[in-house]
Amino acid sequence: MGGSRRKYKNSRPKVRVGLPKKNPKVLKPAFTIPPKLLQSLAEDPKWDEKGSVTQNYNSFGVVNDPNSLNDNLQAPSVSDDPNDSGSDLEEDDLKSALGKRRRDGKSALPQPLTSIQRLYISRLVEKYGADFQRMMMDIKLNPMQHSVATLEKLCMSYYIYKNKNPLIVGR
Repeated sequence: MGGSRRKYKNSRPKVRVGLPKKNPKVLKPAFTIPPKLLQSLAEDPKWDEKGSVTQNYNSFGVVNDPNSLNDNLQAPSVSDDPNDSGSDLEEDDLKSALGKRRRDGKSALPQPLTSIQRLYISRLVEKYGADFQRMMMDIKLNPMQHSVATLEKLCMSYYIYKNKNPLIVGR
């Protein structure tokens, strides 16, 4: 009779290849602060309860948007006003792509639907018309389980680009 597979597996030595050996005596810090930032943190900053988050981040030398840094490690000024429409120097197309309000107050047109999206949305529109709540509840015609708001946007895009021919690519 043969032995147990579990016993055989547990008795085999486990070979660990390529793993570094742990040295419990050497403790590494969780993260290191770059020297340029250490110079900017000369004074001891305190969190201001009445100040905004952006102001507090700036007092600590931390930027709330790391993608906006330039070569001097200076953050651009960010306003705390949620209704801020951004710089007037930005083009309207750029503003609409970034989700900001355009100068004329309008947002960008939705993107055209793919051929598969057009097929699904056309079936939903044929069956339910403009009843987005019933479209959302239909799990056979709405296999992606889109929400009411998403269905509204998809239907709006469907109606905008309904009569336009899709771009022919590769010819």
